[in-house]
Amino acid sequence: MEGTVTETAAADREDLAEKASEFLLGVLERMGISADIDIKDDSDKTVLEIQTKDTELVIGRRGVVMDALQHLVNKVVYRDRTGDRTKPLVVDAGGFRDKQVERLRSLAQRMGEKALETKQIVELQPMTPHDRRIVHMAIAEMPGLSSRSEGEGEDRHILVVPAAAEAAAPAAE
Repeated sequence: MEGTVTETAAADREDLAEKASEFLLGVLERMGISADIDIKDDSDKTVLEIQTKDTELVIGRRGVVMDALQHLVNKVVYRDRTGDRTKPLVVDAGGFRDKQVERLRSLAQRMGEKALETKQIVELQPMTPHDRRIVHMAIAEMPGLSSRSEGEGEDRHILVVPAAAEAAAPAAE
């Protein structure tokens, strides 16, 4: 009985990935972009890797087009499945997502070093919730530093706080 449930869940995830892939291909076609999609099923996410010669168009400035495509795909695929999201569907092109994680980790490292060196709080530019999470996680790995988000909506940004500045400053809510 248990094997059947697992097989059904796996088949269901494959159906979702296929549905997502077909929807994404349709959107790209309407955008005038010819592409193929490779589906990579990881343990924590399903990646829809867009293979196209128009990678820059698919990614957009700072990944905004790809983020919008990812949002649409997840909304459409999970529209009738409340509370049944087993894994997020991630849209990627040209390895952008992995490169972005490396850029953000490098930024966190540089700004963390600056905060430690100057013993001052370093304020980063506003970024998406996903990008902020990556930076927060990278800062958390660095001794003598903490981070917090401030601001609202699209102005929400990270403050990298050295322990020296944290002890001198009043606690922020």
